[in-house]
Order: sequence, then C-alpha cells, then structure tokens
Amino acid sequence: MTAFPPQLTLYYSPKACSLAAHIALEESGLPYAASTVNIRAQDNRRPEYLQLNPSGTVPALGIDAQVLTESQAILTYIADLVPERNLLPRTGTLARARAHQWMNLISSSLHVAYRGIFRPQSYGGESPEGMAAVSAQSHHSLTKVIQTVEERLGEQPYALGDSFSVVDAYLFVFYLWSHDERIQQALPARPRWHALAQRVWQRESVRKVVLREREVRAYDLPAGFALDAQETSA
Repeated sequence: MTAFPPQLTLYYSPKACSLAAHIALEESGLPYAASTVNIRAQDNRRPEYLQLNPSGTVPALGIDAQVLTESQAILTYIADLVPERNLLPRTGTLARARAHQWMNLISSSLHVAYRGIFRPQSYGGESPEGMAAVSAQSHHSLTKVIQTVEERLGEQPYALGDSFSVVDAYLFVFYLWSHDERIQQALPARPRWHALAQRVWQRESVRKVVLREREVRAYDLPAGFALDAQETSA
C-alpha cells in the first residue's frame, strides 16, 4: 500500500511553465522537494535527467519511485491529493470539465504560440525565412488566444469563479511571459488577465515560490509585481 502523502520532488526551471506546478505544491501544504533543471543551461539534456525523464521536459514530478510529466496532469494530481484545499472542483462536475477546458486552452494554444515566438526553430527549422514566418504567425496566434482568455475570464475574480484554483496558477505563468522582451509586437490590452495576475501575486505561496526561483535565475517581473526588501532579505 502506498504511503500518504507520497514523496514528491518537483523538477523545475525558473519561470518556465513548471512555475504553475511549483505554486500548486506550495498551495497544497504537502511536503515536497524542488530540484532545479535550468533549461536555459541545457540541464534538461544532461544524461542524469534524461535517465529520470527521457522526454527531457519540465515540469516533471517525482512521486515516490515514479515520474509524472505534462503540466495539466501534474496540476490535476496535486489538486486531487488535497481535495480539502479546493484547488480543483470535484470529479464528475461541469466545473471540473471547465477547469480542464481552461488547462487545455493554455497548453495547446497559449503555450504553443509562445513557443513559436521564443523558439521558432522548433517549428520552422533553422533557416531565417522559416523562423521569421513562424514568429510572425505565432504573434498573430498569441493575439487571438489573449483575446479568448480575456473573453472567458469575464467579470469573475478567478478563472473558475470566486476562488483560486490551479488554473489561476497556470494562467499566472503565461501572464508573466506576455511581458517577455522576445515578444516584438504589441499585444492586446488584457485588463482582466492583469487583474487576475495581481490577485494571484498577492498570495504568499506565489511570492515564496517566485523568490525561490529567482535565487536560481533572477528573472524580471512586470511592473507592479516586485518583491519588497523584507521578502528578498528573508
């Protein structure tokens, strides 16, 4: 019989999509270890990590002797370990399906558009013409999906309604990405997404995780999301 809670180890890269799982673990209250796999330094291509996770992706979640990959699966698993925390609606409800509708949009549309901007060679090969075409199309796709996010958020405070969920942690990551210097075209106004990100930023778990990740790589934060001196000196 598997012990509860399982031994959890998050393999993450600073400011990557793994930030959502990092926040979810902190929100869960469960004990866990965090191990840096800095993709900018190609840590994810090192033999020891590929032996653990042959796909070389982050996030990866070590669960006792097993490894789980893909953000949506990891976020769902963490939420289901602690149902009392209400990090996702209960199984079998329309609200649960809406949560997965959100996470599918994020992983299949939002993340893909950013990847085409940040790493156009992944889709267009190494030729300058191919990369330029991918980047242009990805900027167009990102504009459209941002408009979809704004529309779906509506006037409610969080993605699923009145309370925080792992969906909000996932959206927070990609809000940060929308301020990346590699985005060369103006993006649509996103006041609802900004308001959601501001609410998420006020959570102690989020600030704690961002501070931890910035000790590995001091990535920039958008205006209004700075850590105060007391937090950085703690």
